[in-house]
Amino acid sequence: MKISAIKKPILSLGVACLCGFVFQPQDARAFDMDCKVILCIAGGFPAQCGDAYSYMISRITRWPTPLPPFGFCAMSNGAEYTGHDVNYSYPGQGPQAYDCPEGKQLFYRREEDSDGNFQGETTFCFTHITQVRDTSGDEVVWRTIYENQSNAQPVNFQLSITIEPGTDIEYKSPLFRIHTGSGYVSQRPL
Repeated sequence: MKISAIKKPILSLGVACLCGFVFQPQDARAFDMDCKVILCIAGGFPAQCGDAYSYMISRITRWPTPLPPFGFCAMSNGAEYTGHDVNYSYPGQGPQAYDCPEGKQLFYRREEDSDGNFQGETTFCFTHITQVRDTSGDEVVWRTIYENQSNAQPVNFQLSITIEPGTDIEYKSPLFRIHTGSGYVSQRPL
């Protein structure tokens, strides 16, 4: 993933945040991964953030009790860096647990038996609907055709982060929708 011009201000902020850290040669090997995750989320997980992304995934998929995407990020004075607001959730079941590429809509139907017990789901992405009129004798039946269908991507985690909320340098990331098993990641504007 390339860093766009929009993400460059966040890298400047990241450099400003990291300037508070005093690095010795051995510190470079022991870089605080929690701080790196904060910067990588805000920067859209660029290529240099593979280790931070893996670290975050291992935290949020920890069994039996998942952890937040990152933990304590220490500044040079030992205080915790709190200039961020992270929102994350595990979508679970339903339409919120699927994602479609930009320009497509999600079709979602939950199947239940006669007692209301969950039997399965039908999901796919489509671009538009066409109504087709079928006639059989005197009866007119309308059929719905979902054009340009593709598979819906399952998602099991989503997050966004705001860096320095309420300040002149506030930065809000897009909403990242992730499937931790397949590695699928998409971004949606907030």
